[in-house]
Amino acid sequence: MTLLYGFESLKDLAAKRVTEIGVGVVNVAINQSVMEHNRQMTALMGLLAKPVTDFKVTYRTPTAARLSALDEFGRARPIKTVGSYDVSFPIQSGGAAWGTTRIVREKMTVQEASDATSALITADMRWMRDHALAGLFNNSTWAFADDLHGALTIKGPANGDSDIYLVMTGADSGATDDHFKAQAAAIADATNPFNSDYEELTEHPENGGEAVALVATSLKSSIEGLTNYVPVSDPNLQISVTSNKLVGSLGVALPGKLIGYVDKVWICEWKAMPSGYYVMVSTQGEAPLAMRQHPESSLQGFGRVAERNDHPFFESQWERHAGFGAWNRVGAVIRRIGNAAYAIPTYYSVPMY
Repeated sequence: MTLLYGFESLKDLAAKRVTEIGVGVVNVAINQSVMEHNRQMTALMGLLAKPVTDFKVTYRTPTAARLSALDEFGRARPIKTVGSYDVSFPIQSGGAAWGTTRIVREKMTVQEASDATSALITADMRWMRDHALAGLFNNSTWAFADDLHGALTIKGPANGDSDIYLVMTGADSGATDDHFKAQAAAIADATNPFNSDYEELTEHPENGGEAVALVATSLKSSIEGLTNYVPVSDPNLQISVTSNKLVGSLGVALPGKLIGYVDKVWICEWKAMPSGYYVMVSTQGEAPLAMRQHPESSLQGFGRVAERNDHPFFESQWERHAGFGAWNRVGAVIRRIGNAAYAIPTYYSVPMY
């Protein structure tokens, strides 16, 4: 079986017992694996969430302004240079434990130690993924009971409420907006939503770079059937000179597999995306979510926090403390395909536990 990153140097000893090569050596491998996992999670979350330690902030938005007409005796009036809206963030805790008996622990191999660590890391990855997606799919506010700060109002992406956003259309004032979309028709040339969602996303100055759609596997075949779809080149094939060839690259970490390009939008298949949904974000804009963590570095990330040795049982406890709420509320467009009305996907209602 595959060994984790931190165990690679021990691959020739995979069948050896941990007690033979040293518990300390294996602990180093475990810690290296967890550090690499946290590094990769930070990179992947960079597309979706900005790490914060605040429980509530005022998000400052761009604003539109023009110079005032003056004569030689004139003096301009002070103007409001930014707009704003308030956002708050929850913080929740998740944990996993690994346990065994003294005899099983004595017989444990390096491979089994790697497998146990992999299971814990995978549990954290799924917990983070699901909570981030729930933050994106949430189209209404909800109340989080913070132990220190009382009830916090948690928002999702722009949902047509009273918050004001600037658009790059020459308008002198902002307007409300709704970034939750739905269509009953399947994706096809006559019902292709990517161009309109691209315009919806890029009309806001907070969003920059490329647009990428994280799409469910259920939508893959219909997207590939679009006339304007260009697949990612297969390095094992030589593309015909009569066909368009995708030569660009994104250069950002993605949570799925990049499969193609259509109407100025990169298409990334994310198998974890609920059937019939996709989320479009920008690669260089303000992240749509904030991920709240405790300010103490010892409470950030995923890691082993305690061990319990209660003969004949042994237990290892692992924890993650994080929570997701809207940051840049116009930083994502969420679309449901196959129904004319938007609804939060099953199992992704907030608060998620």
